[in-house]
Amino acid sequence: MEKHGTMASLSGMFLMYCECTSRATNEKMIILAALTNGDIDNLVVGRNALFYDRDGQDWDATIIKIIDNPISIRQAFWSPYRKVSRFVETQVNKFAASQDDKVTANATKGIEDVHGKLITAPAEAPKAAAPPFDIGKFVGIFAAISLALGAIGTAIASVIAGFLGLTWWKMPLALSGIMLLISGPAMIMAYLKLRKRNLAPILDANGWAINANVIVNIQFGNLLTHLATLPPGAKINLNDPFTKKKRPFWPFALAGIIIIALVFYLLWRAGLIWVKA
Repeated sequence: MEKHGTMASLSGMFLMYCECTSRATNEKMIILAALTNGDIDNLVVGRNALFYDRDGQDWDATIIKIIDNPISIRQAFWSPYRKVSRFVETQVNKFAASQDDKVTANATKGIEDVHGKLITAPAEAPKAAAPPFDIGKFVGIFAAISLALGAIGTAIASVIAGFLGLTWWKMPLALSGIMLLISGPAMIMAYLKLRKRNLAPILDANGWAINANVIVNIQFGNLLTHLATLPPGAKINLNDPFTKKKRPFWPFALAGIIIIALVFYLLWRAGLIWVKA
């Protein structure tokens, strides 16, 4: 697989190495699947799948390696947002894990210290005095953090003020421009790569002697990967009986209107509100 991946990665395709186990004979093998259409949201190492060979036998497949490349322009449009989301999620998980390890280490160390003091009779040597608190260093760090937060807040406020200062029909154009500014480079790169996808390196990695290019353009790639659809007449039932029941809005709105009308009526009867004829 290592040698195969060196050559197959030159194809510019999204490739998945899968370890397959036959349900009938328990035979194992490794296959390479090229994904040329659809989306890759849930495709990660360890994901399970099914593989049907040319004889119609089914194999239990597990993804063991992925060579990441663009699949479609639509997928490339959302790729920057997904990368940012994964980065934020990873950083949050790292921070939570580090804090959990820190709390566990401190608690364990405290228990070990108490246990050691109860067992050991001789007195410990006096610890060195803690260094004095450097107020100048603390003020400098606090000033730097405050300056950074102030600059970020000013930038965000100026952007929001500029956006709210636009007319109503310019706001969607501004949002579209911002999204294109973020996703535009990824879409352009994906388009250039999709036009150059080549099947020859994959065949060459399998032992073939292919000297010519076997280009897999966008139209050809849409035919190579078949996306499953619902059979005619079938539909998906989206009613989840276990979902949290949402309270309807209209009864609360009607109750609010009735309460407001009652308050106005009482104020009018008390002479606090005058209505001109």
